Amino acid sequence: MRGHVNQTLSLSIGELLKLPRVELAAVNQCSGNSRGFFLPRVPGAQWAHGAMGNARWTGVLLKDVLDRAGVKPGAVQVRFNGLDEPVVPDAPDFRKSLDIDHARDGEVMIVFAMNGEQLPLLNGFPLRLIVPGWYSTYWVKMLSDIEVLDRQDDNYWMATAYTVPDTPHANIKPGQTGVKMVPISRMVPRSFFTNISDGASLPVGAVATIRGIAFGGDAGVAKVELSMDDGRTWQPATLGEDHGKYSFRRWQLDIPQLTKGGHSLMVRCTNAAGDIQPGASNWNTSGFMRNVVETVQLTAI
Repeated sequence: MRGHVNQTLSLSIGELLKLPRVELAAVNQCSGNSRGFFLPRVPGAQWAHGAMGNARWTGVLLKDVLDRAGVKPGAVQVRFNGLDEPVVPDAPDFRKSLDIDHARDGEVMIVFAMNGEQLPLLNGFPLRLIVPGWYSTYWVKMLSDIEVLDRQDDNYWMATAYTVPDTPHANIKPGQTGVKMVPISRMVPRSFFTNISDGASLPVGAVATIRGIAFGGDAGVAKVELSMDDGRTWQPATLGEDHGKYSFRRWQLDIPQLTKGGHSLMVRCTNAAGDIQPGASNWNTSGFMRNVVETVQLTAI
């Protein structure tokens, strides 16, 4: 811990483990999750829906570590760096920053355990930053350095990379230029089918239980709804156990007997802040923040 603080602080793993421990279930989602569905296609990893996960994280509050060093008046942001190095020559070192009030909000964590076990190497061993409700670009792995800044961080990974249009839902038209860009930040609500896929077949007259998961982004799940008439009406699903506002939440709904032919199922999530999944997809050149209502087509045979 260094920078705009009262004292430079160096903590061993053992010393960190002596601080008060906290646990939190939270979704870790790539900002480009589902990028492969963007039309027109955008460059980058052509993810489907698999670039996300949910775990119970154990660690200490970043606030407690910052308070030990003593944040000076005038602090603006806190910058984080890990032990990993650029994979190609001359690439900029990966560093991410949070505003000082966010860093000290009592939710941002430095974790050393995942699902009750030592943090795996691929998940950031020995220490990882957890920023609940924000995209995983901020979840710095192998955390090794924390610097308090008295200015806005203008490094490449904040000012250039992982930025989105400063427009509603980060949405622009293909080819649109001259749009103000800002760092990506809060996640948005999403919901998914987990026991049925697009193009599936079911027997005529079947009474099916449709299941899935949802999360509210930076707020809890308020409700999940399904539609079988192209969004004209919506039926509430039954929500499963609540593991906290940043966690996945299971849902299920029994649909009525299916008549022969094609059927469309749509699912949407509304979070506790009132944000609801949109009926039309956004678009931006990075393929970020997709959360359009998910739809599957079924055939009753």
